Amino acid sequence: MLTKNFVPLLTLAAALLLMPGCTAQESFQNAENCAKVEVGMSQEQVRRLMGAPTGEDAAAGSTTWSYLFGSATDTQPIRIQFGADGKVASTACAPQASGSERPTGN
Repeated sequence: MLTKNFVPLLTLAAALLLMPGCTAQESFQNAENCAKVEVGMSQEQVRRLMGAPTGEDAAAGSTTWSYLFGSATDTQPIRIQFGADGKVASTACAPQASGSERPTGN
């Protein structure tokens, strides 16, 4: 009976240990890809490069997509702003989001 309950618990523990690595890898990829986003790119081009945004804010004449960068305890958004024409107007990568260093602390 103990073995029957132990296997799901062990599986859950292994999954929890692997999750922080996935977060760090995704964060690092966001940082690398943010550096490749250029003013004038379409939303479709950005989506192909960065994937689906984790957040989206619409204001008069612009839309801002955000992506997470950082560790589980210290996250900073990467923001990509689109003008009324749907093209990238500006980017705001987190200061460390150059892609040269992997985030730590996950």
